[in-house]
Amino acid sequence: MALRFNEDGSFRLLLIADAQDTDEPQRETQEIIRRSLARVKPDLAVLLGDNIAGDFDGVSPERTAIAVKKAAEPFCEAGVPFALVFGNHDHEGLKNRCGFTEREAKRFILDEFLKYPGCLAEAGEPEDGLCTYNLPILGSRSERAAFNLWFIDSGTYADEGGYGYPSRAQNEWYARKSNELKAQNGGEPVPSFLFQHIPVPEAYRLMKRCPVYLPGCVAGGTRLYRGFYRGYKNRQGKFREAPCCAGVRHAQFESWKNQRDIICAFFGHDHTNDWLGMVDGIDLCAVPAAGYYSYGCFHGARAVEIKENDARNYSSKVLTEFELLDGPVLPRYKQRHGYCEYKNRKPWQLF
Repeated sequence: MALRFNEDGSFRLLLIADAQDTDEPQRETQEIIRRSLARVKPDLAVLLGDNIAGDFDGVSPERTAIAVKKAAEPFCEAGVPFALVFGNHDHEGLKNRCGFTEREAKRFILDEFLKYPGCLAEAGEPEDGLCTYNLPILGSRSERAAFNLWFIDSGTYADEGGYGYPSRAQNEWYARKSNELKAQNGGEPVPSFLFQHIPVPEAYRLMKRCPVYLPGCVAGGTRLYRGFYRGYKNRQGKFREAPCCAGVRHAQFESWKNQRDIICAFFGHDHTNDWLGMVDGIDLCAVPAAGYYSYGCFHGARAVEIKENDARNYSSKVLTEFELLDGPVLPRYKQRHGYCEYKNRKPWQLF
């Protein structure tokens, strides 16, 4: 299925991060997704990783397949095509309890998603990351890529500790493919968005170190950035928690700068964040969690619209739980900490 700009030159995206639910998903999670789809009417939905809970009580390949089915249902029912990347939790149940390797678990989950009409995800070429691929958006009146969407497997956990990051082979694939697209576009980079689960460390360049007592400060989420920080260069949204990125510096962001094609990179992973800001000419953007199985306190989805003839002036808006749901999520403990925590607490531990 080829993606294409609409006749009016628009293309709408709905970004869903960290739905992270089981084969018995929370009603509120499903409502966030379904109501976002109804409001945005996207041309493509993107699942930004931790699309299922991964490891949950009684997990098995059969129950994982049902969790995937539940995750895919809202998009199939709405007739909206969707693409996805993996997070750091999707594979964990099959790996930790069912004897799969990480790659085997991801392959199983991807194959389950691909059973559903409209799933445009691909295993991708690089061996180091499953679901590292791209999807071009054709012009409204041409067969040439007018825009491009990158989907990158940002890994799970690094061998040296901390969260994962794309491998050298993935970065080399991205640069090579980017150059191919550039050659097909008369030597000009094809404007692009990039989607991956774990943010790049450069997100901290939107923040400033500050004393712990200042309002809005959060504890650094990586060994690269210890201490306390708060956002100061984000032009939209908030840092409700610090970006939990890799514990080492890596070459991915520099490869983006070298290729000059990425307008904005979108991330999930940090459930309560919805910041957006520019670093060295590239927008970095957080998408809040849609799911109520894991922790939260701020949930929603992000709508993005691109104009074919003015791609850099894209628009982006967060749809929050407060405007999508009929009322507050109760009990409050579940809204803040997730059903996974709530169901295992005694009554006197909930407050």
